Amino acid sequence: MVGQNNILEWVDNNINSFPHFIVLVGSSGCGKKTLSETIAYKLSCVYSKCSVSVDAVREVIETAYQSQTKVLYCFADADNMKPQAKNAMLKITEEPPENAYFCLTVCDDSSLLDTIKSRAYVINMQSYTKPELKKYYYSTLGAENPSEDEVNLFCEISTTPGDIDKLTEYGKEFYDYVELVVDNIAEVEPANAFKSSSKLALKKDEGYDLALFLKTFIYVCEKRIMLEINHYANGILETAKILNVCDKMGINKQQLYDKWVFRIREQWIEM
Repeated sequence: MVGQNNILEWVDNNINSFPHFIVLVGSSGCGKKTLSETIAYKLSCVYSKCSVSVDAVREVIETAYQSQTKVLYCFADADNMKPQAKNAMLKITEEPPENAYFCLTVCDDSSLLDTIKSRAYVINMQSYTKPELKKYYYSTLGAENPSEDEVNLFCEISTTPGDIDKLTEYGKEFYDYVELVVDNIAEVEPANAFKSSSKLALKKDEGYDLALFLKTFIYVCEKRIMLEINHYANGILETAKILNVCDKMGINKQQLYDKWVFRIREQWIEM
């Protein structure tokens, strides 16, 4: 695993008294699932990826108390766990089985019950350095003869390994698209400004990731900031506000994007 060195060191130091219930908190693509698999390996556990549905949670609870084998049950994307499933988890937090370890991964820990958080060991994922992201690019993706300029560009934009994966899939045309939006978002008619979302995955799975689009928009503004300091600084500020809520549970991405377009145009046209 690339990065998360302090967390991995903590795991090693507490391997003989490891908590039976942990929550991994971090943005989408930051490596929560990979970290949970690494923890299972270090604990010599069988790794079991579980659904967050209430029926799946109840089934895990039933089997966990009977298992003679050490198992780490990972409930990925527990932000989407229904209230009934969260309440069912409370039994596990009170009296965890000896051979069972439980891991919930969330983007936003406010989606969890306070009782669950108080009984769990909450681990916040660490930020990645640019050298770590570059190491991930080369070691995990194994790109053949990649352009050094492209590698540097992708690693400058990215904040997580998941960003690297997506940028490699999208290619340079994604960056060109974001630059086009930066150039035209405040210049075109309002209807066309809102249509700029047509290439984004807002209501469907196909298309560019919204959070990565916003990160790249900020990066382009940062590169240009000395040309018009107030103009691009305001663009960065408004985009960062929207980016901060992208991972919130139940967010309507189309409405979020439309709100962002309105704010950017309001700032940039007035200037």
